[in-house]
Amino acid sequence: MNPATSTQQDSGKFGSKPNYLSAMLSISLILFILGIFGFILINTRQLISFYKENLNLIVEISETGTKEEIESMKSWLTTRDFYKKGSFSMIPKEEAMQMMRKDFGEDFLKLDLPNPFLDIVTFNVKEAYLDKEPLGKIKNALLKFPTVQAVYFQDSFLNSLLKNMNKFLFFTFALTLILLAISITLIFNTLKLALHTHRFIIKNMELVGASWQFISTPFIKRSFFHGLIAGFIALLGLSVIYFWLVGNLPELVRNVPMEKLFMLSAIILFAGVFIYIFSTFFVVNRYLKMRVDDLY
Repeated sequence: MNPATSTQQDSGKFGSKPNYLSAMLSISLILFILGIFGFILINTRQLISFYKENLNLIVEISETGTKEEIESMKSWLTTRDFYKKGSFSMIPKEEAMQMMRKDFGEDFLKLDLPNPFLDIVTFNVKEAYLDKEPLGKIKNALLKFPTVQAVYFQDSFLNSLLKNMNKFLFFTFALTLILLAISITLIFNTLKLALHTHRFIIKNMELVGASWQFISTPFIKRSFFHGLIAGFIALLGLSVIYFWLVGNLPELVRNVPMEKLFMLSAIILFAGVFIYIFSTFFVVNRYLKMRVDDLY
């Protein structure tokens, strides 16, 4: 075969298909792993909000409290900004006694003790109000009602939960940043290997007078589409994981808003395209800056 013809055929394709396929699959895997860590970050934040907003404020009703007074307190409470809609619940002291008997068994009935419990009201507050100062204001406002005897909050459990969740969130965020740095390095090296076979074509085009922009444009266009394909492959894998969680562990994904999942998907696609194009541009320009002797 004529060497010139061979060179023309090689220049018609900017890389062997196996190399580009390997690069796309490698980058898809990296984006897939980044997507998993991104989902963990989103889900951890949502779990913190979920558990915080499901911690109960407990209001003890005095024995002299009337139904009218309780209704008055309820009407006031359910119209406040801090109140989480639909969280109001009342537990009569008889129900609390039955729960105690259920926990301690039949021997508890033989003691024939008077009911030590009071009627209680429980409700939840929005996450923005779960701090010492706003909770103190809520407690003081409730104690002004004559029917309210005491107000309690599971603050020790909340503090322990937030401490552990924040540690996990920080660890996951730090690990994601480290993984991102490693991913960019791996993607760069993968594309460098994919373009290695065309270093002479790139240099020859420069030597015959082609501008750097003219030489880089075909590679960048291909990188754009390859980045999209890599991103969609990663999203396909993440979708499989997500629907498996929905079917088998729904409590892990129940509170994750869809708009954040769409945002994560857009970030993965953008990351695939951006890193692919940036790495390709950098590699092509690196070969253009090299001397011919250094290409061997």
